[in-house]
Amino acid sequence: MDSQNTINNNHKIRAVLTSDIDKLAQFQVNKNRRYTQLHTGQLQGDYLEVNLGTLQVFREKLSAGSLVEAAPARNFVPFAALLSNIDDLNFCGKRIEKNSIIQATGGVWDINFKYHLNAVVAAFDRETFCRDIQLLTGEEIPNDWLVSKACLTEPLALNQYATGLNNIINVIQMKPEVLATENSLRMISDTILRLAFNVLKVTIPCNEKRANQSKRSQGVRHVIDYLHNYGQNIPTIPELCKVAKLSERNLQYGFKEYLGVTPIRYLRLLRLNGVRRDLLLNRGKKEKIVDVALDWGFIELGRFASEYRQLFQELPSATLKRLNLEN
Repeated sequence: MDSQNTINNNHKIRAVLTSDIDKLAQFQVNKNRRYTQLHTGQLQGDYLEVNLGTLQVFREKLSAGSLVEAAPARNFVPFAALLSNIDDLNFCGKRIEKNSIIQATGGVWDINFKYHLNAVVAAFDRETFCRDIQLLTGEEIPNDWLVSKACLTEPLALNQYATGLNNIINVIQMKPEVLATENSLRMISDTILRLAFNVLKVTIPCNEKRANQSKRSQGVRHVIDYLHNYGQNIPTIPELCKVAKLSERNLQYGFKEYLGVTPIRYLRLLRLNGVRRDLLLNRGKKEKIVDVALDWGFIELGRFASEYRQLFQELPSATLKRLNLEN
């Protein structure tokens, strides 16, 4: 059942549990999130954040394989550790290696996974973080820490970072009163800063200049954005090749590398997500499922219902029935 709450009166702790991925995206202020379910499962988003002034720590769980895209405000400097299995995760089109810390600090980023996601994140205010690191080290923060990438680090430091953040979240969730005083806030913030510093200072240095995204990856990103705006019109492959500035073969290879699916399959999944989104937006209204399906170009209604059930693990009618009961 969907739930949304603020755990204490100062709005320092916020949480949402929902099967509506648009609601999950809207709950995360200034992160500009977009979610698309790509793999079979009943997707549930479980998100909890703790706001500590110039620092935010949060935990996010997703129960089915999806693509998560974000364009956070520039003042955020987030560092994420994964508590879930990383064997099936790609960050910005590249496979995440074991013992990696994810730096989502360089503007637009995306992550996709096949099964589930469980991540803990400390998101610092950029100016404050750079100042505090300089005070700790006597040197300016390395530019390489402010680039979006998955970066290898020492296993012990990564485990201490992930476990430390998770334990802090658990303690605050159970005892919100620990945030009642400025001294406790400073102590918690300092602990998180040192955990982050310890995991970052042992990352493998990147001495070479950051390589530009390949032409193929850039083309795929252009097509993904285009389809989110115009997917309901069901563009053709030649149209997508024009958007990507790639041949059909390179577009196919690019999607398989980046998302593990072909562009046609991605478009179909996007349209199924669109139907689900419209059903959620029209909860309680009399609009027929068949009309929503036709709006998204599904003319073989039996096949549509089968594919919808396979992806979301329920029929469209069950989606409406369950949501009406929850309301």
